[in-house]
Amino acid sequence: MSVKFLTWLTTYFIIFLCELGDKTQVAVLLFTSKNPKKKWTIFVASSLALILCVFIEVTVGLTLARYIGPSIINKIAGGVFLILGIILFFKNFNFQWRSDKVPNKVETEHI
Repeated sequence: MSVKFLTWLTTYFIIFLCELGDKTQVAVLLFTSKNPKKKWTIFVASSLALILCVFIEVTVGLTLARYIGPSIINKIAGGVFLILGIILFFKNFNFQWRSDKVPNKVETEHI
């Protein structure tokens, strides 16, 4: 297999697997279920939207790679995902950041 075809195949399967069950698919499913006669219009519109999103992602990725480098981009992306994961973890389990004030003597002593 050529490297070009292997890159295409890997990209195709990773994007396909990542998009399964995505909220975009749920939105398309809902649009289609409400308007079954407009299935081709919905198909074309959602395909063009996905193509535009990927075009922007590739353009931004290429621009960043020129100035920063792929290894730093991977570290930044990993850090962002880690921070988002921690935030979602704490929100999911209803942890609250403690910002309790320690009362001072003036507030606690009432005459």
